[in-house]
Amino acid sequence: MHIASRLTIFLLAVVLFAPCVAAQQIDSGAHPGERIYVDAVVSSGPDGPPVENLQQRDFTVFDNGISQTITSFEAIDSRHSQIAVIIVLDTLTENWRGLGTALTDIKRFLRAKGGELTYPTTIDFVTAKGLEFKAGPSRDGKALSASLNSPAASTQPIEGDPGTYPPFQALAELIALERDKPGRKIILFISRGSAPALNPYSTTVNPYYHDIPTEIKLQQLRLGIFGNIVQLTRQLSEGQITLYSIDPPALGGMDDVFTNSATHLKPSHDDANVAPIRSPDDVQWDDLAFRSVAVRSGGLALYSGNDLTASLRQCVSEAAPFYEISFDPMLTDDPNRYHQLKVEIAKPGLHARTRQGYYSQPWPGAQRAADTSEPANSSVPPLQEPALDIQEESEDTVKKLNPQIPTYVDMPLQQLVKLVPDLKSIQPSEDQKQLPAILKKTGHSVDVFIGNVGDLIADEDVTQQRLNADGKVKAKLRTRDDYLILHHGYEWGASSEYRMDKSGNRLGAIGLEKGYLVTAGYALNSISFGTDTQSQSNFRYLGDQKLGARDAFVLAFAQRPGEVTFSTVMRGTGIHETEMYTQGILWIDKNNFQILRLRTDLLEPNKEIRLNRATTDVSFSQVQLQNNPEPLWLPNDVTVFIEIANEKYRNLHHYTNYRRYQVAVKIGNSP
Repeated sequence: MHIASRLTIFLLAVVLFAPCVAAQQIDSGAHPGERIYVDAVVSSGPDGPPVENLQQRDFTVFDNGISQTITSFEAIDSRHSQIAVIIVLDTLTENWRGLGTALTDIKRFLRAKGGELTYPTTIDFVTAKGLEFKAGPSRDGKALSASLNSPAASTQPIEGDPGTYPPFQALAELIALERDKPGRKIILFISRGSAPALNPYSTTVNPYYHDIPTEIKLQQLRLGIFGNIVQLTRQLSEGQITLYSIDPPALGGMDDVFTNSATHLKPSHDDANVAPIRSPDDVQWDDLAFRSVAVRSGGLALYSGNDLTASLRQCVSEAAPFYEISFDPMLTDDPNRYHQLKVEIAKPGLHARTRQGYYSQPWPGAQRAADTSEPANSSVPPLQEPALDIQEESEDTVKKLNPQIPTYVDMPLQQLVKLVPDLKSIQPSEDQKQLPAILKKTGHSVDVFIGNVGDLIADEDVTQQRLNADGKVKAKLRTRDDYLILHHGYEWGASSEYRMDKSGNRLGAIGLEKGYLVTAGYALNSISFGTDTQSQSNFRYLGDQKLGARDAFVLAFAQRPGEVTFSTVMRGTGIHETEMYTQGILWIDKNNFQILRLRTDLLEPNKEIRLNRATTDVSFSQVQLQNNPEPLWLPNDVTVFIEIANEKYRNLHHYTNYRRYQVAVKIGNSP
């Protein structure tokens, strides 16, 4: 097979259609920087399932009691949603019996229905060390359950004011980790430490306060809590995060950390609202309790009683269908003014639950400085293992791409983890001895994929987003199409991938005229790591890491300018194209050497077109096609983040229902 020579001229991995002018012509009549998005779950009662098939005309949104004009509306079901579930077990506020019971119920939830979870699920524990990742994300509930071991109960009293209280700090850390990830996130926080342990007057309950605080101290506490509430409200909203606070099973005994057991928690459907916090004077001591945060985010606060499994099932069942609604609020120069939200349904007997409010930001906002990468710490010694050139098995023959510009291949691992936080849990490799074998077997897997892939079609769900300077979504557009992957000779990538409507007509560059970026060509980008194309990059074996329920080798790579035949191209509205070289991270399954995940970043910014960042993150899953002896590993989710000319964009691609394409259609010229 002579793929290398055939791909040299024609191969393109990704084409990004970048509007040179249209990017500055966005929503001239609206105020996209202040657009408010609301996710609403509609039901007929506290125990009723979510209601689907509602229309925009059925909804009315109120902002501080004033009806708003709906600027966008979308009904999203579980098949077309991008939803992640994070289960968090707090080990600090429960004794060993309670933890054992809770873990048993969590495993029962994971193994139900044969272990096939509706959404990718992650398990975290809160321990004395902080937030600890345990397993996931994965839809394989059996594998998640098998990977969980009983946690040790804390023997130390937990202390802290409402802002430094350890379980709350763990929640804040989790929100910071999840807020910039695409899609909707459902956090199920299992903890007995909600409130009133935060009450500074309860010195017998909370030993942090050894004396009754002075009035000045109380004012400072209120101000700090108010600031936390404002930031927490914004981060939950911008991250599309809904929190559910669940009290652990009541079988743990009476020697809990908090002697009043769970009497401070009420089911949120009995007390569906918490008082609005408009100023520090409105602050109550339980306003940072998980119950209060959950209800404000649009979630629930639940007793688990003796059945935590049922509570987890109830929370997850509410994830979809839901309705995403947006409106443009009145502009203001007054920051942190509270706006109470309410969604009403025109049909009798139906009720909507959503986040309860938001805090205004001044318009126009102050110009924020562009993010800059943290400089390398000169005190950190470089790794002993340099990059390994795959053409040689001797580390002495490594070629550096550019000594003045460290790449992911040759920068210290500590610095790389700062740039790619998902590597935080990696177990570093001791040497590079395994790298040649890893590359050889991975190349073989990719070669087999190239021989078996054929012509394909899939259902594609695309969300195009324009972002503010701080990454907040200011406008977005969602489309669904048939994604066609054909072969034209030996062309691959964007030049052989097309978007079609249900009638087989080719679609143009949707969203381009509205100031969005159009991205394509990710379906087959794993082929750049085939046997004959690996020589176009340098590699380094970083270590081992758990990716969901799978054990993975983790490799860094950096393309070699001048040798690359499979590249990223940015194309303007004219015919001008700019080729960009990339570096990135590969997660490779240890058992079958299939690529599980691929992240790419620019090798360096492109000053000519003012491109500061282009990051793609591709997750692959196994697809078994009819009459195909071997399963194919194809993208299921792709996230693309672009920062160009001081504008930020994010596109989310979701692929399902891959199948063979056998019907011939005429493909017109690209617009």
